[in-house]
Amino acid sequence: MSNYETLIEKAQSLHGEICPGVIMGTRMSMVAMEKLGMDPLEPNDDLMVSVEVDRCMPDAIQAITGCTVGRRTLKCLDYGKFVATFIDVKTGKTIRISARDDKLKDVPGLWTWFENIAELAREKNMAKIMEEKKSAIGKLSGMSDDDLLLIEEFDGEVPLIPGLPMDIVVCSICGEHVMDGKQLQDKDEIICKSCEEQIELRN
Repeated sequence: MSNYETLIEKAQSLHGEICPGVIMGTRMSMVAMEKLGMDPLEPNDDLMVSVEVDRCMPDAIQAITGCTVGRRTLKCLDYGKFVATFIDVKTGKTIRISARDDKLKDVPGLWTWFENIAELAREKNMAKIMEEKKSAIGKLSGMSDDDLLLIEEFDGEVPLIPGLPMDIVVCSICGEHVMDGKQLQDKDEIICKSCEEQIELRN
């Protein structure tokens, strides 16, 4: 069994199935970790990852990298983008990987598949959706990294290594505790982000 097959099985075990998002997360993790000199088959304590979508891809990335929200090494930014940024917390070396824009249809990839699925979903054609999903799994697995992924490398700042909370405050509106400097300051008042969002919604 190849490393890719082993890792796909690992991702499938966590996510529950193989789908295009799981393929993307697995492929992204393998490429990034290779470029960072890390082995995806071994524990990697020096890796931190930010993902920019709340779909299937982050599950595969968690399974492959071992990064988790609870360990504060997996950051979830809900931007709706198939993008993941991998950081070596020792060196600051950063690999940003996104799904390559294939709208020109020269090498149809993830976005072409999403466009097709969206159209089929509007038609409520579930049989065809499942057929397209199965086809996409094979196609995305077989594509080269260059055709499927846009890979950017740069040297960033070494992030703070996650640890025990060093800062705990109380929101002046709801009275709940806020850790890790996540609060907002409004003049002399400390406000949590959820209360701030409620204020913005009312205005």
